[in-house]
This record gives sequence, C-alpha cells and structure tokens, in this order.
Amino acid sequence: MDLRLGKRLTAVVKEVEGKSLADVGCDHGKVSIACLLEGKVKRVIACDISSKSLQKAVDLADKCQVNDIEFRAGDGLQIIEDGEVSCVVIAGMGGNEIMSILSRIPQGVKRLVLSPHRNAVELRRFLRGRDIYIDKDYVVKDGRKFYDIIVALIDSGNDCALDRRQLLLGKNEKGGDFDEYLQLLRQKYEALAQMSADSEQARLYKEMLDLAEEL
Repeated sequence: MDLRLGKRLTAVVKEVEGKSLADVGCDHGKVSIACLLEGKVKRVIACDISSKSLQKAVDLADKCQVNDIEFRAGDGLQIIEDGEVSCVVIAGMGGNEIMSILSRIPQGVKRLVLSPHRNAVELRRFLRGRDIYIDKDYVVKDGRKFYDIIVALIDSGNDCALDRRQLLLGKNEKGGDFDEYLQLLRQKYEALAQMSADSEQARLYKEMLDLAEEL
C-alpha cells in the first residue's frame, strides 16, 4: 500500500533505527506503519494524546495488515516504560512541545528522530544542555514548507557542544533543499531590512546568512 508519506515523513522514517520504536503524537500512524513495512524496526508503540487521532492509526494499520504494533492513548513518553523502546520519533509539533515531552526519557532509548515545526534553535539548545548528541540536523522541503530533521543520540560518548552556526542552522551542508532554504531566508531578511534593518529578527536573519557563507 502506498502511504504517500511526503518528503518530510520519508526523511523521518529513513532515520529510524533499532529494534523498537515509540511514535509519539503518531496521528494517522503513517510513520509507525512505514517503519514496520520497511523493516526499520520489529515493534512499534504508536502513541497519541487524542484517542480520536489514535483511531486513525488503528484503522490504517488494519488496512495495511500490519502486526507488531501497539496503540496507546496518553501524554507523550509518560506512557512508555523503561526498556520498552530504543528509538523515539516525535514529529508534527513545535519545539517547545517536544522539549516538554523529552523532560522524561525512558531508560533504554538511544535514538531520537525529531522534526519540530518551529523553535528548532531552542530544541537544539535543550538537547545540548541535556548532553544529548545531535548526530544529524538538516532541512527538507516538503511542498512549500521547510522542516528540520534532527537525529539525536543518547549516551553516545560524543562531544555535545554546538557552535553558533550549528545552533542556528543545524548541521546542514550547502546544496539541495538547504540552498532553497537560504534563498527564502534572504528574501525574509531583505523584506524586514526595508522596514528596519536594526530589528532583532533582521539581525538574526543576517547572522544566519553570514554563518551560511562560511560553509
């Protein structure tokens, strides 16, 4: 069955690794089901705070004849016990919500695949402060919008420090969707600069563009 994930969710699924997955805020369940169909994991716990949304995932799993998936209604990772999963996906919500969910990470989780709709900088700062290593951090364009894909590793033994460029721009490299993202950023900066080049947002955009030139 063609799940029609789109570029953002395709990137999320690609980054999933491990034996077991918790898909937090799973909504329609496409990520959960794709991970099972593609053999990315052996078992999935699909979670959503909304029972109505969770039912959409139940129905889709039935259509796709997917096994090894459990559905739980509840708040974030509070409904996941220690040792149950090794990988966690949180996509489709803001960075502040993701940080709230990650305030309690069950033991045994080694990999986080995160896609915040906003507040990515704050999320990066949060992960750094928790000594959670950001292994990958890149932009994908899906339709007309750009999304950050952040892959973070827990207890990796790596240096979790981020320089200013990594904090503001992730670990992108020039080319592809990132170049288009920078074009949009420049357009936003130029529009703001015409009104007030000294505004806080304009200064931030200018700093991001200058940092991108160092790549």
